[in-house]
Amino acid sequence: MNSVRWLRIQLWVIVLALCGVGMVMVASTTAGMSGKSGLALNYGYLVKQALALLVGLGAAALVSWWGSERLGKTWVVMLAIAISVGLLLAVHVLGREINGAKRWIDLGPINLQPAELAKVALVLAISWHLTRVAEKVRVFWYGVLLPLVGFAIVAGLIYLTKDLGSVLVMTVVLAVMFFFGGARWDYFVGMGLAFLPPLSYVTIYQVAYRRDRMLAFWDPWNSEGPAAYHLRQSLITIGSGGLFGVGLGQSSAKMAFLPEKHTDFIYAVICEELGMVGGVLVAGAFLALIVTGLMLAANAKDRHQRLLAVGATMVLGVQAFWNMLVVTGTVPTKGLTLPFISYGGSSMVVCLVLIGVLDAVARSSARTGRRTSNSRIGASVVGSAAWRLHASMEAKA
Repeated sequence: MNSVRWLRIQLWVIVLALCGVGMVMVASTTAGMSGKSGLALNYGYLVKQALALLVGLGAAALVSWWGSERLGKTWVVMLAIAISVGLLLAVHVLGREINGAKRWIDLGPINLQPAELAKVALVLAISWHLTRVAEKVRVFWYGVLLPLVGFAIVAGLIYLTKDLGSVLVMTVVLAVMFFFGGARWDYFVGMGLAFLPPLSYVTIYQVAYRRDRMLAFWDPWNSEGPAAYHLRQSLITIGSGGLFGVGLGQSSAKMAFLPEKHTDFIYAVICEELGMVGGVLVAGAFLALIVTGLMLAANAKDRHQRLLAVGATMVLGVQAFWNMLVVTGTVPTKGLTLPFISYGGSSMVVCLVLIGVLDAVARSSARTGRRTSNSRIGASVVGSAAWRLHASMEAKA
């Protein structure tokens, strides 16, 4: 058995373990939410999450079977973009408002969150673009500016749903994919310095609840308001778990104190019930997932499949660690779920579809049984640096 097949097995072991932890923790955090006395299991939540898991596994298998080569077809990419943009427009008309944000389309038994689908479209679109432009990615207006304009439109539609967290995750993923695609890093540094201050002012300090979240992040113990309360309860919940936790299902914070305990802040309950040991193991599993994804990218047979693997890995990794950093008070609060673990059908299905993309890349690599000369992760970046050095030396000469 070659290394790629071992990586494929490793990938699925990690993912299924995380999904198993997720089902257990959804059962724990939703117990008592059914309206019955005591901590009776809420089978409504469990059945919906189990169905989402099954649909996601089916979708992952379908994507893997379909193959990573087909994911680079122009019509596939255009269809993914059209569906994402269409749903993002529709959510403003047909969307269901939850906690003051209109991010979901009510489809009866499930709520569809278009921003989640946009993450898949982003990975497909940027992989396709960077493969087509190849060395021209170093030309700013063609290689970088044009896709950034398209991304800005999609990001703007997501931002209008009051989902700044998804915009930030997608922005980081975009930058990482361009970096591994060979784009000049100084383009992004320059744009960051130019646009980050005014965008931060408009999107954070000019919006009351986001400004309150920022103030709560700086000093949660002396700040007032829901954001400070939320963060304080999260930190208290984590601290209550100690080293080994209070025991599965025994959390006291989930009863009435910790908001969003089964979605965005489920990691706090994991730390309370399973302790620091459980929290570190979950974080370690996500780290192992990132390493596995990047190793699959390193073994990919061509540029397009390498970028697909990098993009899918980064979406999962960035969102997972951003969620855990939010819960532990390391970064300001953003509404992001913990992949495979938080309750939520759209998140579960999309995360598993991204695993299907990784599995498709692995299957393709296993079939070829070889690497191309430019398959090592970051090879395009090294090549880019070498090319720039050579051009600079020629110019001086």
